[in-house]
Amino acid sequence: MGKNESTLEYRTTKSERISYWLYFFGQNVFYGLIAINMQTFYSDVGITAASIAVILFITKVWDAVNDPLFGILIDKIRFKKGRFLPWIRISLPIISLSSIIFFALPGNANPVLKVVWATLAYVAWDMSYTLCDVPMFVLPTSMTDNIKERNNLLAMGRYFAMIGVTGASVVLPILQNRVGWFICGLILSIVGALTMLPLCFKGKERRVVRPEQEITLKQMVKYVAGNKYLLLYYLAMFTGSVTGFGQYVGIFFARYNLGNQDLASLLTMMSLIVMLIVGVMIPSLTKRFDKFYLYVFCQGAVAVLGVVRYFAGYSNMTLFFVLMILQSIFSSANNVLIFMFTPDCLEYGTYHTGERAEGIAASVQTFFSKLVGSISGPIAMLILAAFGFVSGENAVQPQSALSGIWLCNTLLPAVGIVLALIILRFYKLRDKDVQIMAQYNNGNITKKDADAELAAKYGAAAVLTKMTVTNIE
Repeated sequence: MGKNESTLEYRTTKSERISYWLYFFGQNVFYGLIAINMQTFYSDVGITAASIAVILFITKVWDAVNDPLFGILIDKIRFKKGRFLPWIRISLPIISLSSIIFFALPGNANPVLKVVWATLAYVAWDMSYTLCDVPMFVLPTSMTDNIKERNNLLAMGRYFAMIGVTGASVVLPILQNRVGWFICGLILSIVGALTMLPLCFKGKERRVVRPEQEITLKQMVKYVAGNKYLLLYYLAMFTGSVTGFGQYVGIFFARYNLGNQDLASLLTMMSLIVMLIVGVMIPSLTKRFDKFYLYVFCQGAVAVLGVVRYFAGYSNMTLFFVLMILQSIFSSANNVLIFMFTPDCLEYGTYHTGERAEGIAASVQTFFSKLVGSISGPIAMLILAAFGFVSGENAVQPQSALSGIWLCNTLLPAVGIVLALIILRFYKLRDKDVQIMAQYNNGNITKKDADAELAAKYGAAAVLTKMTVTNIE
């Protein structure tokens, strides 16, 4: 460990942190390749918008349901060393293979085979994605017990995740337009796998915390029910994200509204540049300001600019680009901050219930994240179908479909964000309080000390379930 790392009280090494961030990058290359563009791929191979909506609903409801089940497995299955890294290593070859199979769907197959293939292939891909996604966000709790370092790991992880998903979205329209879906999927799958690989060798779990007695399903349900801030935050996240239809119709907007699919890459590249600038500032900002207030401010700004963009339209391209870049500033910050709250809710859950169940806390995050896709994607396609959208890569869209695509890009996302901000008024966790909770949960301060600091706001601390702490360094 270098001198600077010691001064900054890092528990992790530089190469380990970089490998953790690269894993986010690669994972989100896969996400940008499939989860965001699956409806475009389905449409291009001739599946109707209404059928796509049904496929998305079926697959993504399962998508959401399997995450809590996997969270239970994480908390029950015990590997010899580590709780999270073994799952991450297992998931890498599976997600790579399932991604390639997904794009092997034959475009000249009969409609029934297309629907069956599309459904089963996505379910297989999604389960492999869950294998790496659920443990990924709670891995920092085993890498370090320093809250600031965890925040930094997650902030930069989300930063690299945005680069991955945005980078895939930049490359995909141009690459797909020239080599087709299968070769495009193969190339991006290789990129994703190679950047996820280093963490499998560099990652270390230094402090694995397990209850001495195995946590029962009843205790897990009690843990989730008793963690009101975990449920409250992700209810708000779900509400604010479920109307985020723009990510699902991005290629459609460039192809049909602007008349050039390659412009999807240009628009995404502009957002990427903004994101690179804004994202690198977030760790510094979270050291100076409580991340909750930053998150709320950015959410409000995104909503206001969505309304402004809707009424401004896109006939004046200069104004269109200016407003889009301005909105990207706040949405980029929001995308980094949004998943930094799970470790906080985990610490509160342990403080409040006495039970420590990282897998369950992480699976709630993934459950709500994927529940967004299970509803948002199908609704987006149903909206387009209602506006007269025509399937097929070379289809000509009526003006009504163009209006529906623009509505999905601007006004409808703002509605969800406003509702989310109302819910967030009841979320009370703040960084300074979470640090005290973590100190109590780790045994660094007594229950009396924790109660003196927090009882008036959060209630008395629970008596902690006896923990087995394994140091594996």
